[in-house]
Amino acid sequence: MSTEMIFIDAPSQDQVAELATYISALRADESEALVKEVTALLEAKQDAEVVKVLVRESKALLEAPEKEFESAHNLLVAIVLRDDDKTNVESVLKTLIAEPTQKTVLKFKVLSNIFNILPANSPIRLSVFTSIVDMAVVSDDMDLVLPQLQYVPSWINEWNVGLEAERTLLLSLADRLKESENPYQSLKFLLKYLTTFNTHTSELDSQKVHATRAVVESIALPEILNFENLLKVDAVQHLKAEKVYELLSVFMGGNVQDYRALVSKDADLIKALGLDEEEALRKIRLFYQEIANALEVEESEVELWVIDVIRAGLVEAKLNQVSKIVIISRSIYRTFGMHQWQQLSQRLSSWKQSLAEILQVLANAKLTSAAVSTAVITNN
Repeated sequence: MSTEMIFIDAPSQDQVAELATYISALRADESEALVKEVTALLEAKQDAEVVKVLVRESKALLEAPEKEFESAHNLLVAIVLRDDDKTNVESVLKTLIAEPTQKTVLKFKVLSNIFNILPANSPIRLSVFTSIVDMAVVSDDMDLVLPQLQYVPSWINEWNVGLEAERTLLLSLADRLKESENPYQSLKFLLKYLTTFNTHTSELDSQKVHATRAVVESIALPEILNFENLLKVDAVQHLKAEKVYELLSVFMGGNVQDYRALVSKDADLIKALGLDEEEALRKIRLFYQEIANALEVEESEVELWVIDVIRAGLVEAKLNQVSKIVIISRSIYRTFGMHQWQQLSQRLSSWKQSLAEILQVLANAKLTSAAVSTAVITNN
């Protein structure tokens, strides 16, 4: 959606009649039945009925020449938005995206115009945005929508559409993004959706399928190596009695042996979740720091695994191929809980003590140097 404002003056009766004539011409209606119907309604001052009639016949505008397509629809939209009946807008949107692969660029322009014409806080913007996303998926133009997704959270607040509508939008975006092969964005909106559910058991019970999907997709996506965000989601925590959570626990703090033990205990688990067993094993190996025996690989493969670990951003390290050692300068935890905080506290205390001792040594050295200088001056 462009940030450029689109202004359309309130249409006059002459413009309404002109649109009716234009639609009639597109339909090749020599009897001009539509024109007569609209004229009669205008004379009777039945404006709401005029809008309904034009919306009913608006499909004909899809046949408008490309040069006239946008302006004709802009006039229709101006007429429709003058009426308070939201269903008329919904009908126009439905007509526009009914055949999403035809005149796609023009339709995107019209939808974008509608979005920008509406006030920033208009709830109707939700329907327009949803229509844009739906058409983008079918026409394989999701790249046009991706830059706008960052604004969705603020838009939801502006539209004030209510919790259920918010959930519907977030889950719909997660589904559409997955369908259009944008898995990381899809997972992002799936987690946003899940965070709208609190600790009420009845609500969380209803979200086990979606929470399981979030866990599985997090494990499956190769660039996701930290699962702390998952642990903050109540719906995921609610899976603790499920096997999928046991698998997640292995990825959070286990190792290759733990993974093999789980797979051995439940051979169908990985397949049932739609995961690739070898890819999952590869991810587990990236986490583990004991390089050869613990990873259950040949020594000749160690270098490749270390390179994978470095590329994944899990460590900063250097390979010494002559000595066959890996010098690690920095590594990250998969989870950072109380134990890690205690370790950090101990290290900071140790560093603080070491610095205090160094400062004391420097102070003593300074005093000694000053005393020596004084003695030399006195002797002279």
